[in-house]
Amino acid sequence: MEKKPTSEKIETKILKITLPKELFKRVEALCAEKEMTTQDFVTDAIIEKLELANKERRKKSRL
Repeated sequence: MEKKPTSEKIETKILKITLPKELFKRVEALCAEKEMTTQDFVTDAIIEKLELANKERRKKSRL
């Protein structure tokens, strides 16, 4: 995904995680190939996962 330019400042927080070395290498390789930062990759992945979780929640039957 392309980094979207923004005109407003977004408040951020630091997320410190530990990943297996091989998984991190795969992320780095993909980011290099796609010319994106690891931060952008992780941000996009979290957004996609949250959207998927929200869709799954809406699929459940309601009483």
